[in-house]
Amino acid sequence: MRLLSVNEEKFMMAANKCDGTTAPEDLQLEFSNRVSPNTETNIIDISFGVRYVLKEEPILESVYRFSFEVKNLSSFVVKNDDGNMTINDIMPHLLNVAVGTMRGILVVKTAGTNLSKYPLPIIDATTLSNNLSSKK
Repeated sequence: MRLLSVNEEKFMMAANKCDGTTAPEDLQLEFSNRVSPNTETNIIDISFGVRYVLKEEPILESVYRFSFEVKNLSSFVVKNDDGNMTINDIMPHLLNVAVGTMRGILVVKTAGTNLSKYPLPIIDATTLSNNLSSKK
């Protein structure tokens, strides 16, 4: 596996809606992803997003597309009877890279704002992968 590219799809920040006295537990984190594997090219694209919500209002939303090359990608992709697909074994690894990269991006993008006090926390990629898969 190797990371080929990272591209911004969406970024919105309303840092002025967070006054700096907000308790971390007052911020809700929401995650999203969209996975597009191409077994012919061995490329898998993951659009991964994070949203910070304060009092039911989004104050930060960031979505990036991560492109990975995975040797023998077809061996990890299972097409289900319902038309959906399952990506076996590698999703937690890919999400680890996406979350870590997103954390660094948010550190830079929120620098000098009140949101810099709320970095993306450490997240268990296996649990995140299972939760994102169950939402579909």
